[in-house]
Amino acid sequence: MENQLNWNTGVGNILKADYQVGKYWEKIGVKIHCELCPHSCMIPRGKSGRCKVRSNKHSVLETPYGNLSSAHVDPVEKKPLFHFHPSTYVYSIGGWGCNLSCKNCQNYQISQVWVVNSAVTAPEEICKRALSKKCSGIAFTYNEPTTWYEFMEDTAAEARKNGLYTVCVTNGYIQKEPMSELLEYIDAFNIDVKSFSDQFYQKYCGGTLKPVLESVELAAEHKNHIELTYLVIPGINDSHEELEAFSNWVRSINERIPVHFNAFHPCFELRHLDSTPISTLLNARQIGYDQGLKYVYLGNVNYPSAGDTVCPRCGRVAVRRVSTRAQKTDGICRFCNEELNMVVNPKDNTSVRFLEYE
Repeated sequence: MENQLNWNTGVGNILKADYQVGKYWEKIGVKIHCELCPHSCMIPRGKSGRCKVRSNKHSVLETPYGNLSSAHVDPVEKKPLFHFHPSTYVYSIGGWGCNLSCKNCQNYQISQVWVVNSAVTAPEEICKRALSKKCSGIAFTYNEPTTWYEFMEDTAAEARKNGLYTVCVTNGYIQKEPMSELLEYIDAFNIDVKSFSDQFYQKYCGGTLKPVLESVELAAEHKNHIELTYLVIPGINDSHEELEAFSNWVRSINERIPVHFNAFHPCFELRHLDSTPISTLLNARQIGYDQGLKYVYLGNVNYPSAGDTVCPRCGRVAVRRVSTRAQKTDGICRFCNEELNMVVNPKDNTSVRFLEYE
């Protein structure tokens, strides 16, 4: 249930100067039932939900709004997004908290904590900073962006007014109704499918698989640009059967969705594990191609061809990438004129990051 108190004059309404009323909740007795994500938390007075940041205060759902934990200018390829405004820069911002508790989280210092006091930055100021830094868009990233759902929507709406694109790097663990609404605001998504096993999600993430798959399917149906990331963890989610099932599922939605198989490196509660061998990543990429996927990439690894876009028609390297630098492209294969499923804007500010053609 959306804000019951009729203070809804826009997304993320200010009740008092010191906190913000959220969306998608209802009051049940003295508790707040949060309906944003599949956890459906029943939050006692004075407490927070599983995400650690959406809380029951003053008998309403309080949400973080503009409390930045991180801000940085990144290449859009770092999100990773290889088929969306290639070679442009995004102003990347992060907040606090996450509705999953992944044992391999690389940003656990900001995702697995309660809100740390920080200055509130308004959507207008975010856009002003992005433009001043010659960025083409804004990315909501670093922690789980849906924890400050209202701020993300407000900022995305302001970005659109200023000619900036928006990117959401998310775990996809959100209910259908708020996800459907978010699709109207955000231009591109990188959704992290952490495994194709519900058992994995329960054991290593504190969640379930189905809502994530539904978010991907909704975004594809809505025709938003989407790319998927699958972090390959040795001995845990790297079996041939699981990678094949994942690739088949992606193909059933759209064989042209770019997939990034990323290398795991020991961190947080999985420091005892080894990094992903390159042979495992190459096997994952081959499985993806064998199951009919058109664009498969390797990430978090220094390996020739890891980020190259291979034309699915002629088989030649249409766009070569080294780290986050790429050859200039108009989204068309320069050898056979195949359309490469890319969102390209000739007006993008991309002039400083091109690799030369050989």
